[in-house]
Amino acid sequence: MKKLLKLKITPYNSGILAEFLCRMYMRILGYRIIAKNYRSRTKGRRTPYGELDFVAIKKQRIVFCEVKKRKNDTDFCKALPLKQQKRIVNGGLNFLRQNKKFSSYKMEFDVFFVILPFKIKRIKNAIYYDNVI
Repeated sequence: MKKLLKLKITPYNSGILAEFLCRMYMRILGYRIIAKNYRSRTKGRRTPYGELDFVAIKKQRIVFCEVKKRKNDTDFCKALPLKQQKRIVNGGLNFLRQNKKFSSYKMEFDVFFVILPFKIKRIKNAIYYDNVI
């Protein structure tokens, strides 16, 4: 019984939990999750666009979401450097190139800041892709 109480939560597992909570949050708001941990690929090879944490849709809106788990609020300011913003935007654009049925949807790039266990802050349109590219 003692071993069950000594659960070790690694940073990797807490990151997975944070992403799961954000996906559930979006589902409660009426979004449908169409991809999670999406890695951009071209003809079987990886591209430099990296990974999108998850992609959600609602009506004619597609939202590319990045989840950042931190220990406190002060770390949020440094969480998304310009290089990473470019990677997220390029990943989203690559997703649309590979999934043409969503090309007419309005795009948003949202960022979620999570402090476990249950503090979630969503910043809608946190990344303006016109300014990044």
